[in-house]
Amino acid sequence: MILKNILFSFLIFIFFSGNVFSHQKSQSYTSWEGQNIDGNFEVTVKTKISKSILFSQLQNNGYKVDTLETYFKNKIYSEACSSINLEILRTNNAFFKIKETFSCSTDKPIFNYNLFFDLNITHLDFSSQKRNDEKLPDFIISSETKKLNLFVKQSEASMNLSFYNFLYFGFLHILSGLDHIAFLLLIIFLCKSYKTLLLAISGFTIGHSISLFSSVQGLIISSASLVEIMIGFSILVCSIEVLGKKTNQLVLFSNYIISLWTLLTFIIFIFFPSQALFFLSLGFMVFSYLRLSNNYQNNLNLIFITLVFGFIHGLGFAGAINEIFLPSEDMLKILIAFNLGIEIGQILIFLVVALLVSLLNLFKLEIVKNYSVLAVSLIIFGYSLNLIIESSFLVL
Repeated sequence: MILKNILFSFLIFIFFSGNVFSHQKSQSYTSWEGQNIDGNFEVTVKTKISKSILFSQLQNNGYKVDTLETYFKNKIYSEACSSINLEILRTNNAFFKIKETFSCSTDKPIFNYNLFFDLNITHLDFSSQKRNDEKLPDFIISSETKKLNLFVKQSEASMNLSFYNFLYFGFLHILSGLDHIAFLLLIIFLCKSYKTLLLAISGFTIGHSISLFSSVQGLIISSASLVEIMIGFSILVCSIEVLGKKTNQLVLFSNYIISLWTLLTFIIFIFFPSQALFFLSLGFMVFSYLRLSNNYQNNLNLIFITLVFGFIHGLGFAGAINEIFLPSEDMLKILIAFNLGIEIGQILIFLVVALLVSLLNLFKLEIVKNYSVLAVSLIIFGYSLNLIIESSFLVL
């Protein structure tokens, strides 16, 4: 029986470790600069987006990554402007950059911005604008506000950086981010009572609130790629913990992980020695936590780990608004709105899962519930591996 369980665990680990889902936290950052040059009005548009987001979404929608020019052509256009030059800048950091220059017949052109929304309808773009070196209000582009009246001093209410818009963005951000949903589901699976769940989610909230505010205030400077790895790592740890406890093989799984992670670190050390210590530290952390979770059945362990991982996820949240110019007088209001939107999204996820669990308990479908938890955890395990691998390629 033990051998059978070991074989079953090994097979399901392999089966679900493929490319199950791609990262869906889709956002870009755009600057619009208008200048009068020799009697003409030229508009330069610079857009950047995370490489991991762009590449996975292009592939999922049938585009070839090696022919990116085909996708970007005519995605930004205006009847009053003609495109002069389109550049696709392949940088070595975590972002992919696009630059396009237009010659316009008016200094207040109306543009249509269709980048990325055909790949992900929940995509958001954070835009800044200047006209002849004069800073104008920043604004948000969504699937509902893709027609832009540029270089005006007052943006439309649906596009400005208001409390309501950031509340909505925080809500949309967590509901469209598979990484955050996956982590919350695992926390729910690990909690044996509503009291523990409340404490765990509170720890997660406190953690990401601290890092969100600290990062935006400039107290913490983090690498976007390393944060993505750590987010995937946090999901990996919790998925293994759920699977180990559901199959009573947590010790065995922790041994598997430390062995495989040691091999991975050795390979990284050969080709990228400067990154080896980071990955080795992650391996020892997951091994130590899983052994601690197995030997000491204490709710404090779960609350502590959600606090730590909440801090890491908060750095990911901060990446969504870090590059926007936030007026100092509105900084606190906007950050509170964004954080509140995240909390509302978390509560909604919890209520939906709680409703499903209650229905299964009502109809006495305990077996279905247990197998559903196992299946979802396996899918999340594969997703976390894919997320770590994608992010690691960007770092290495």
